[in-house]
Formats: sequence, structure tokens, C-alpha cells
Amino acid sequence: MKRIFVIDDEAAMGENIQRMLKFPETTVTAYADPLKGLADALAKPPDLVLLDMRMPGMSGEEVFARLHQSHPGLPVVFLTAFGSVEGAVLAMRNGAFDYLQKPFRREDLLLVVKRALSHAELAQEVERLKGRLEALGETDHPQSRSAVMQELTGKARRAAATDATVMILGESGTGKEVMARYIQSQSPRKNGPFVPVECSALPGSLIESELFGYERGAFTGADRTKKGLIESADGGTLFLDEIGDLSVELQTRLFRFVEERQLRRLGGIEPVRVDCRILCATNQDLAAKIKAGTFREELYYRLGVVTVKLPPLRERPEDIPHLARLFLERFSRRYGKSLSASPRFYEALLTQPWPGNVRQLKNVMENLTALHPGGVLEPADIADDLQPTGAVCHLSSLPWKEARELYLASFELSYAQALLTRCDGNISAAAREAGVDRKTFYALLKRDRDPQIGE
Repeated sequence: MKRIFVIDDEAAMGENIQRMLKFPETTVTAYADPLKGLADALAKPPDLVLLDMRMPGMSGEEVFARLHQSHPGLPVVFLTAFGSVEGAVLAMRNGAFDYLQKPFRREDLLLVVKRALSHAELAQEVERLKGRLEALGETDHPQSRSAVMQELTGKARRAAATDATVMILGESGTGKEVMARYIQSQSPRKNGPFVPVECSALPGSLIESELFGYERGAFTGADRTKKGLIESADGGTLFLDEIGDLSVELQTRLFRFVEERQLRRLGGIEPVRVDCRILCATNQDLAAKIKAGTFREELYYRLGVVTVKLPPLRERPEDIPHLARLFLERFSRRYGKSLSASPRFYEALLTQPWPGNVRQLKNVMENLTALHPGGVLEPADIADDLQPTGAVCHLSSLPWKEARELYLASFELSYAQALLTRCDGNISAAAREAGVDRKTFYALLKRDRDPQIGE
């Protein structure tokens, strides 16, 4: 049974809508008192609210703000007079579903009600599917048994309820984008777009137009107006990954946008307002970059209103067997395998240093699952390109910084070469599997491009 509330101080309007929406499996309740309608809607949300814009005692905007804060998924359609259309349009930007201008025809009312109810059903179905995926362990929400990680997840969840910018720090592979998506999923903007921007992957000559967009005729080849990535995040979340790779000039433009939430496309004159939440991440030492003059200090503080620093996997060893088990279950379902792992297998995982962090562990478990015929995983099944414990013992005789650099260099080269072999020499495919751009993958190989390597 669908429940529709009409909140309009003109009792005749509520009665008319009740007559127009008289069909099976639907109840329409009319309120001439906005306070009473709001109280009932807050206590037991209906499927749709038809809300008058101008009412004595409490305006439609005030009622909507209270409803949207408590039940952001509840569709609200404003009923407006000629002079209040502008306010209704503004309310739509803030989350209202639509508006109808009085006087309206029954066909128009039926159309917008049908659209709003269908939208609500779809949103509910998405939530149900999310719940099922979480039960199956198929979501990318942070998974951890580490007290430190659970505390950070709680901090991120509290920050998600606000629109504060969040800076996510951590080594490559620690799950910075996973955390960013988690923040978005817990925020009032969860139904809006999530636009990830990998700053290090955008070519220097194109990054400005990709971020800010351009007007037709702004440069040779600009035959149409194009929205940038920032503008496409309107109503949702913009995630700037590897923010430390932006040039100082672009940092200046970005700072202005962060301050004003307005931008100008290349070749444009009029400012474009963009309503989006900003999250960013980096594995670089921004404090050192600020000291070196390659990162703007004011941008750092503006982006890092809340800072979440993810610890590397080696500092939370209790997560290694936990995550390995989750990945094994996930990939077993995906590849139709029946696999388990012995206690010795998980003990063997604990002896590895995991310089690639969670991403490396995930890749290893997927590789093992895809290639294993079935049965029980044992220590001997661990991928050959993982560095044996003996190598770690050998490096222990060196100073920490030197040992770490030597180990990472060896790991990066062997990892990249093994992945390249598996992808039949295709650089693009190998980079995609590694989750990095081509330029970064070349750096992992530490050699000039081989002319025989495929595209």
C-alpha cells in the first residue's frame, strides 16, 4: 500500500488531490496544518510528500529541510504558485524530487506521482541489493579486525554525516579509494554521483580541461561545450586521488573552487556553480612538498578539514588472515570454485611483508583462486613472486631505509614482469590489472619501453 501525504494550508487543494489520486493500493492523507503533517511524516515516513511552497506558520522550504535531514531518500514534490517557482527550483537543487505549478492538470499530477513513486521503489531496491552484497562480502566497504582501522572507520563515518572535506593518507594499496567510497555511501549524498579523478593519470596538457571543462571554441578542436570532471560531480562526491601530483598552477585554480564552489570552464566567462563534496587522497608527504614549495599550504588545510591516515598492512597483521579469507570466499564464488585454506597457509601469509598492502593481498588471492584446481590452499601454493622470508632476514642487516628501498625495488620489478608475462606483453592490460596507469607501470618495470611490447 502506497502512502502519499499532501501538506497544503488550503484544505480544498488537499481534497482535490485526494480525488485525483483515488486508485487502488494507494492512500492519500491531506494536512492543512504543516506542523501536524511534518510530525506525522517524521514519525512514519510516507512514500511521497506533495508539499505547498507558501504556508503560514511554517513554509514549505522549512518543512522540506526537516524532512530531508531526517529522511533524505523521501521524494518531495513542491506545489508552487507562479511567483514561487524559483524557490522550488532551488529546493530541487537541494534534493527535492520535482515541482508542479498551480493550477495543474490531473494528467500532470499523475505523471509526476508515478515518476516519484518509481524513483522511491528503485532507491529501496538499490538499498536491498546493497544489503545482500554486504552479506555476501562483495562490497568495498572497509573490512578490518584491527582496532586502529575500526576507530578510523568510525571517524570516517562521523565525518560522512557532514560536508567537510576529507584528506585520506596512506601508502599505495592501503584502500584509500575504498575509504572514500565508504564515506560517500554513509553520507546524505550517497545517491549522488561518485566521480573519482586519478590526478597522476591525467596528461599534463589535458588535465585542466578534463577537470574544469571547456566552452566551444576555447581551443583548436573544441567543437562543443564539455563539462569537466568536477562539474559532473554536482550533487554528489568528487574524489581527487593522488592530489599531490597536481601542478602548483592547478592547485591555485582548485583552491579557488574549493573556497567558492564555483568554476569557469576554459574559454568561459560565466561562473558555474557546482554543489559537491570533496574527498582527496595521496601517498605522498605533503608536509615535505609544502616545505619544498610544490604544494600550496592553504590548499592542504582547506582539503584536510578531516584527515584519515590508513596504516599499512604490516602494521595490522591481524587483518592479513581476515582479509585473505574474505577474498578467498569472494573469488571462489566469482570463479565457481570450492576452495578453503589450511591454518599453515594463513601462517605463511603472515611471514610476508606485503609492500603492496591490501591491493597486493587481494591480487594474490584472486590469482590463487583463479588458477587452483580446488581443494585446500597450502603454503606451497603462495605465488612465486612473493618475496620469501629469507630475503627479509638478509635485508635485516641493513639500515631500515636502505633495506626498504632495496626490497621495494625488487618487488616492483618482479611483480611488474610477472604481470606483464601473464598479460602476454600487453602494457595496457597489465596496467589495468595492477590498478595503475601506464606511466606508473613503466616506472615499475624500471627500463625503457621495449618495442616488442604490445599495446
